[in-house]
Amino acid sequence: MIKKNKGSRSWSRILAVQALYQLSLNKDAKESKVIKDLIQNKESKNRADKIFLSKLVKETIKKKTKLVNEIISASNKSKFDKMETLLKVILKLGTCELFYFKNIPINVSLSQYVKVGSSFLNDKEVGLINGILDKVSKNINNDG
Repeated sequence: MIKKNKGSRSWSRILAVQALYQLSLNKDAKESKVIKDLIQNKESKNRADKIFLSKLVKETIKKKTKLVNEIISASNKSKFDKMETLLKVILKLGTCELFYFKNIPINVSLSQYVKVGSSFLNDKEVGLINGILDKVSKNINNDG
């Protein structure tokens, strides 16, 4: 029998944003240490799905170029270049989940990243996330 991880994927997505944001600010940081520190933070009562969190962060880092290209094709290069780091991080994670986590329905991923965005950003930026990830998801449907 397979033991299911009891952690929350919603909380894992928030921690993934924090991990990638930290890694983007500190180029010397090690991804495994950042993830471990976030998981072990006792200030929150929430528990992460450790496997999902780790896979999401590592896959996003590994596929960064493809993810950025997908985001740019769904928006445009000048718009992407002007975005704040936090917005880019959320878009990369959302795009990664849409492309590489096929076991999660597209509409679930879209709504989760709108929710994640609203934890960090204003309504206009959350709308931008929704619009771009919606276009990205349509590109996936057209490719597949």
